[in-house]
Amino acid sequence: MADVEEVEVIVAHHERATLRVGDVFLKIDADQTRADVEVEAMAMAPIPAPEVLWRKPAVLALAALPGTALGRLGEPSTASPLAWAEMSPACAVATPGLRRQARPGRT
Repeated sequence: MADVEEVEVIVAHHERATLRVGDVFLKIDADQTRADVEVEAMAMAPIPAPEVLWRKPAVLALAALPGTALGRLGEPSTASPLAWAEMSPACAVATPGLRRQARPGRT
């Protein structure tokens, strides 16, 4: 990470911030239990999950996954409908307890 040119704020609010520094994501969380649950869930995930590089109280460092991002928060996706369709089964495997819920204005 020595030759990092920028730090990107992915999301930030009063409980948590996620930063991208090169190929590392830093998740800073006010609730250590929430971070512990996240690490446990990633370890059990039946799909590729980021490698935990290190953990210190309040900070979790995760390696970026290889591949192409389907989208970025707050920006329109440039991924094809086929790419999204191919990802759908993996999401279903990763989140078997969740059902697709209708949202207002969506069908």
